[in-house]
Amino acid sequence: MKTAITIIVLVIAGLLVGPLWSGNTGYVLIAVGNYTIETSLVAALILLVVVLLILRVILRFIGRLIRGTEWGIKWFGQRREVKAEQAFREALIQLNHGDYDASSRAINRAWQLRKLPTDALLAAYAAQRVGDIKQAREWLTRSHQTNELPLTEMILALRESSDAVERRWPELKALLADYPHHPSLLRYAILGMRSMQRYHDLADLLPRAAKQQLFSPQEFAALQEEVQFNLMLEAGRLGASSLQDYWQGLSRDQRRDAVIRRAYLRALKTFDATAAADKVAARALKRGELDIAYLLEHNLLVPGPELRNLIQEKLKQHPDDAVLLHALGQLALQTNDLTLAQRALRKAAEQQPSRQLLLDLAVTYDKLGDTANALRCYRERESLQL
Repeated sequence: MKTAITIIVLVIAGLLVGPLWSGNTGYVLIAVGNYTIETSLVAALILLVVVLLILRVILRFIGRLIRGTEWGIKWFGQRREVKAEQAFREALIQLNHGDYDASSRAINRAWQLRKLPTDALLAAYAAQRVGDIKQAREWLTRSHQTNELPLTEMILALRESSDAVERRWPELKALLADYPHHPSLLRYAILGMRSMQRYHDLADLLPRAAKQQLFSPQEFAALQEEVQFNLMLEAGRLGASSLQDYWQGLSRDQRRDAVIRRAYLRALKTFDATAAADKVAARALKRGELDIAYLLEHNLLVPGPELRNLIQEKLKQHPDDAVLLHALGQLALQTNDLTLAQRALRKAAEQQPSRQLLLDLAVTYDKLGDTANALRCYRERESLQL
């Protein structure tokens, strides 16, 4: 308002000073019927400005009178509601398009016009999506959803930082009990627990996550294997019998689960439990729960009799299979049977070279004292794409 008044004063001053300075004020002649009005140009402009200001004041006064009537209240109220609804729809459209900034601005306009709790909730969601957690909390306090506020606030806290799991564990535990199937709470609680390595608590939540399909099959398999592997490591540090007890304590379906079996095999390999790892790997191969390529990729082959016999039987049926040859060569390398390792690995490299295969062959040549061939394998390995 002050700026507008200042501009008007400057304009009037210019109108007065300019003509006076030039010595020619000019004039305006207004003729209406038999009446004429003659005035200077400056006075006419000033009069026009004054009339416009008076009209503005009169129109505002009339507007206030109209708004005070029942009809006026209804008309202006409907107009505000229409504008608010338009802004609300715009917020939904932008939300659907993934433009959360535009959605946030639109729903803020809707809130200014009608201040509905639903607008505040949508504004809180849009603020979350743009990462403005502080603004999201402020919107939540305006939503009047006091019963749901602790739940929503906890989800925001978990999204903001996984440290919330440790800082607010009693509260999170209570909310998980009150809302056992809430998808967002479960998902962010699981991600937070994973970051904080709370594997025992994670194991309790995994069945719920599986039932609701909160993660893709690949994500869930990786999560389940990580949880079980770390729990098995914890048990194995107490002794071999403790690891065995943990495995036997799992249900029959869990022990047959390929992901859990992989975790158990990794734990056995970590603690050099070769005999047990040999049996687990061989049986998993027979049942189709694992394959040789996976064992090679994750360095899970162990030089046990069952696994070796199984690979040799498969090689009789497929003597040129590069994966089987690689597996046999790696087992021979582990038992220091360098001649067999060199034959098997070289033949596999001729069929289907890979970085791991060439590394195993280079190590074999190095142990045999064949430096030239070892260097050649290292060079070939480096030439392969990562």
